[in-house]
This record gives sequence, C-alpha cells and structure tokens, in this order.
Amino acid sequence: MTRSRLAWAAALAGALVAPTVSLAYFPPNVGQPPVKVQSVPPDPFKPPTAGGLGEPSAPEPPPGPSVQTPEPASMLTALVGAGMALGYGVRKKLQARVAV
Repeated sequence: MTRSRLAWAAALAGALVAPTVSLAYFPPNVGQPPVKVQSVPPDPFKPPTAGGLGEPSAPEPPPGPSVQTPEPASMLTALVGAGMALGYGVRKKLQARVAV
C-alpha cells in the first residue's frame, strides 16, 4: 500500500513540475523571429539639436543567438542528482538484502 501511495505522489509531483521544467529547457518561441514593436512617434517637445553637434548615436547591438539552449551546468547538475538518487536506492536495497 505504501509503494502505491509513493508512486502516486511521485507521479503527481512529476506532472506538476514537468511542464515548467520543459518550458525552461525548450521555450515555445525558439526559431521564431522577434516581434516587432510599433514605432513611437517623435516627441514634439524635444529641444532642437545644434546642427549635428554633440555625441554620436550608439551603434545597433549585434543580433543574439537564434537558438536558445540550456546551460550545460544545469543539465549536468540534474544528471548528477539523478545518479546520486539511483546510487542511494541501490545501496539501500543491497543493505536490506545483506541484513536478511
């Protein structure tokens, strides 16, 4: 009876966490061009410039990466955690067999 409750609780926890985790690693907007924002009309109360004198405008920023990938460290951390949990379970089973 305890195993079925544990399995049910684990399935429920997985169902609650899986959508959030999958959206973090695989966002739905990958590969889609960025949404263009409508231009704002110029401010009518802007003071006139002094004939092109002053600081030049900043250059356009370079385009970002087209593919969003998760950090390797987060995937490595997840794999290490899963491996440790698996090792702990195997160790407990071996200790239970030896004790009997």
